[in-house]
Amino acid sequence: MAQVIHAGRRRWALGVATAAAMACALPAAAQRPREYQVKAAYLYGFGRFVEWPAAAPSAADGAFVVCVLGEDPFGRLLDQAVEGGVVKNQPVSVRRIGRAEDGGGCDTLFVSASEQPRLPRILEVLDHRPVLTVGDSPDFAQHGGMIGFSVEGSRVRFTVNLDAAQGAGLMLQSELLRVAATVLRGR
Repeated sequence: MAQVIHAGRRRWALGVATAAAMACALPAAAQRPREYQVKAAYLYGFGRFVEWPAAAPSAADGAFVVCVLGEDPFGRLLDQAVEGGVVKNQPVSVRRIGRAEDGGGCDTLFVSASEQPRLPRILEVLDHRPVLTVGDSPDFAQHGGMIGFSVEGSRVRFTVNLDAAQGAGLMLQSELLRVAATVLRGR
């Protein structure tokens, strides 16, 4: 069992190491991985540790789709992080959407902090849909999102709302839960 735990942590660390490797391609002044490089690597990596229900609608083009709702803080970083990647035996693609109603074709949906005033409505629209919701507005997971980013010092951390994920039919693997800063359940 201990080997499985360590193997899971190594796989998870590999995703974060990808973000660090991307930073090496930056000029010397920007060598430290930037916040959204790390978040992009996490968005890509999360898909490897989540099980979607068999009845979940797949994207029309057969891709694993990561969407961004609202102002895009990533620019090209997210596209670069997923370029050539495969999740659940599907090529990964990135889409930017303007409305929560367009999130049904997404496997993972990043809700930008610009959408915080509309967050209750967004989560209501996506309620019980098999879409992994991730955001970086304050207390995103505490307000019903599935994974909420935070920055502690210079480290990107995340909180998991297990009830929200399970309510949408998503199963989060233990490797993901172990590396979360906080796991909310039983609310």
